[in-house]
Amino acid sequence: MAEKKPIKVLIVCAIGMSSSLLESKTIEAAKTQGFDLEMHAITTPDVGRYDFKEKYVDMVLVAPQVRYKRKSITEMASPYGTVVENIESVTYGMVDGEKLFEQIKEALNL
Repeated sequence: MAEKKPIKVLIVCAIGMSSSLLESKTIEAAKTQGFDLEMHAITTPDVGRYDFKEKYVDMVLVAPQVRYKRKSITEMASPYGTVVENIESVTYGMVDGEKLFEQIKEALNL
């Protein structure tokens, strides 16, 4: 039986502090459901230098405070099959890892 590949997700935010907490809660939610989730928070300047071709990710989640960057992020990532979505303000503010993982599963048809 082939091993399942991990789900790879980036969170794009302003400075990464609150996103790192959401990251750990979302990874925990995925683990309890039997999924292997690799998630990393990066800043908006870093996403501008990110090589989506070489460092493939399944999905990019855009934090509420930088949602104005979604269009440019989509232009960079979508040619490589990466899904780009905004994180809902309530999900982000409540640091709701379970709700965010549900969004990931729905967007990636898991």
